[in-house]
Amino acid sequence: GYGYIQYDADAKDTPAPEFKAYPVKTFAEKPNQETAMRFLESNDFVWNSGIFVWKAAVIREVIRDLLPELYEELQSIQEVVGTDDFDKTIRKAYAGIPSISIDYGVMEKAENTYVIRGDFGWSDLGSWDEVCVLSPKDEKGNTLTDNTIALDSRNCHVETYDDRLVAIIGMEDCIVIDSEKAILICRIGKSQRVKEVVDYLRRKRRNEYL
Repeated sequence: GYGYIQYDADAKDTPAPEFKAYPVKTFAEKPNQETAMRFLESNDFVWNSGIFVWKAAVIREVIRDLLPELYEELQSIQEVVGTDDFDKTIRKAYAGIPSISIDYGVMEKAENTYVIRGDFGWSDLGSWDEVCVLSPKDEKGNTLTDNTIALDSRNCHVETYDDRLVAIIGMEDCIVIDSEKAILICRIGKSQRVKEVVDYLRRKRRNEYL
């Protein structure tokens, strides 16, 4: 599910009235179904799509105030931009900074934040299932790359690597992703479990596949 943003629908003086930008009251992370229905009925909550817009100078100041550890690491990177030490410094900084999302670390604490309601098609491409939904399909509901042969198969999504030939026979509602080092085969609706495969590979230290 998605998080929600509550906004002040009655605000009069907004910085961008032509875009109907409303002051943010609060962020709410992934509520249960009952709470989500209550949000929708209130008419002052919208989905948090995670699309943020800001000036570089502004987000830099906010990070300085709210995430000083991160700010210090960013400063160390800025000092070596364009030098031979850049790659080494950014790797060191990345390994040392705390793991925190922009929502928790900045947006939920920042002041002077506004939200614009967007009435448009949008999807969070977080899994192959989402890719399947958005991909163009043939008359049998298949999405196939050029080097694919599909016999007696329906509602399948197949992506091949390079010029390798992939053939599917008698398949239905499946995903086949052929990459350089690995092949993923799963039912449509199960692709989120790829995370379990990744966890398994990490436990087995098979980093060559990650």
